[in-house]
Amino acid sequence: MPKPAPPPISAAAKRARHDRVVRIAREIGFVGRIEYKHVYSQSGGAQYGQGTTIANDLLTVYCEAFERDADPEEFSLEAIIAHERGHQLLVRHPRIAPRVTGRVSGASEEILASLLGAMLCSSIADQNALFGKAIVELMSHGESPERAQERLDELWDLLEALL
Repeated sequence: MPKPAPPPISAAAKRARHDRVVRIAREIGFVGRIEYKHVYSQSGGAQYGQGTTIANDLLTVYCEAFERDADPEEFSLEAIIAHERGHQLLVRHPRIAPRVTGRVSGASEEILASLLGAMLCSSIADQNALFGKAIVELMSHGESPERAQERLDELWDLLEALL
């Protein structure tokens, strides 16, 4: 069942959220349009939308990203945005996109976006959270924890070399 509308916030609070999202996204290299929507998305808090050009790409951050950020047991806003930047790199980076586009499943794309996002995070806690997200995704597809760790370490090295 979808969540009801979030509690209202002031126009100044919405601007502050938008400004924070833009600052974080630009710091980690997001290119394109950035918006904050004070609604529940049911998407985890943010979405990357590929445009016809990189300048037309869109990062939309929703209010649940701020709710998750406020919970120490959840992903930080920085980790959420870094994961979406990872999606952008998968389709836009000149050395990564040709190796990935049309060649990986949706689950694999999520894993790679999490790894790329982890590489972009300055916080070790955020890096670990996104790496952990990738491990859980691999384990949900039948990998043992040890094998998932090994595969992700190999992918990390490969992506690092491509960046």
